[in-house]
Amino acid sequence: MNQADLEALVREYRAFEIPPLFERDDVVGRIPGPARFNDYHVIVGIRRCGKTFYCFQLMRRLLAGGCDPSRIFYFNFADDRLMPIQEGLGARVLEEYFRQVPMARKEGCYLFLDEVQELGDWQPLLRRIAEHEKVTMVVTGSSSKLSSEELATESRGRSRSHVLLPYSFAECVRLAGEGDLAQQVADGAELPARDQTRLRGLLDAYLVEGGFPAVQEASPAERIEVLQGYVRDVVARDVAERFDRMEIGLANQLAVYALRNTGCGFSLNNLSQSLTNLGYKAHWAKVNRLSELMQQAYLYRLLREFSLQLVPGSTEVPKVYATDPGMAYAVSRANQQDVGKRLETVVYLELARRLAGRRIESVSSYTAPMAADGKVDFVVGDALSQVAYEPIQVTTSLEAPKTRRREVGALEACMRHAHVGHGTIVTIDEHETIQVEAGTIDVVPAWRWLLAPMRL
Repeated sequence: MNQADLEALVREYRAFEIPPLFERDDVVGRIPGPARFNDYHVIVGIRRCGKTFYCFQLMRRLLAGGCDPSRIFYFNFADDRLMPIQEGLGARVLEEYFRQVPMARKEGCYLFLDEVQELGDWQPLLRRIAEHEKVTMVVTGSSSKLSSEELATESRGRSRSHVLLPYSFAECVRLAGEGDLAQQVADGAELPARDQTRLRGLLDAYLVEGGFPAVQEASPAERIEVLQGYVRDVVARDVAERFDRMEIGLANQLAVYALRNTGCGFSLNNLSQSLTNLGYKAHWAKVNRLSELMQQAYLYRLLREFSLQLVPGSTEVPKVYATDPGMAYAVSRANQQDVGKRLETVVYLELARRLAGRRIESVSSYTAPMAADGKVDFVVGDALSQVAYEPIQVTTSLEAPKTRRREVGALEACMRHAHVGHGTIVTIDEHETIQVEAGTIDVVPAWRWLLAPMRL
């Protein structure tokens, strides 16, 4: 790109108007003012979850606080007019911005750099800018060239990474115009029956539709087509191109299997054998590497066992959780539509959101030793000292006596073994308090648990 074209493009981006947007829950927190040697923020997450629009939200916040618009610069390095990317393009773009706005260099500025991984020299460029210019930078990126997780990893030491997920249930409730109801629940208010029914209906929809922004107003057929397309896109661009294009069939099988089995055990040994029986060359190392790439692309996450999470070489089978319940629903067969597993997935994702950025708190599964049916879905605890302090069980209903005995018994065994006096069972729509020898178990409707602050 010649200098005249570059100058015009930078002017165009400087005149960029922030489009209308939905206010997301904050994942970054306070953005420091421009300074040399500033850490920069890296926004990561699965494709199409809203990273770019979240940057726009941060920009709007700065403008609302009185920041001079000329000192906020957004630039998307995936702009097709930049192709093919020339060596040193990133430095040229920023130098042109500083030339056009000299006060930005003198007094400081905010740089929002989208799809920065398109630059071959992004690492030394960002380090140099952070160290020698008076700036605050927010960076995003995800593509076949570099996973979003690696983007954060490669810039570690000078960056702070923040994971953005698709919309949470609380965000979808606000999007549906029921923000007042959500706030009442968060404040601990008891809602009348009609309002509870409204929130229950929104939960039912969320378990099917999920939280990807682009499908919120789509028809069922369109939503399923779009979400299946997202899966194919992640596999083709974030996985196969970084592994081996010839393995795209195997990668698709692995992705669909993981999403369909959200909330279930995920044994790579068993999966490798099953894929081999289907005719794929699926030795363990290959399947493991594909799984790692899919996790780096935030297609799904694996949850380890709490009591074994610090033991090297543990053979405990982890559980897999899709990054969005709607995506899991979109790829599942009709006979695999397990509402309970998608509810469990939603609870797990909410725990991941609430614990993000904490120094030591983590979420794991938990098995109470020497207890029949002692498996607890989640336990929040101190990952360093392995102290559990919030066990959580998830089930659609406790109505069946057998289910009630199993869920309450497992939770009580966990409470007794971990010396915790309180546990929670999240259900679709039930509410009660159960007293057991180990302490108190609160049975909470999922819509309330997802909207109320978590006790820690």
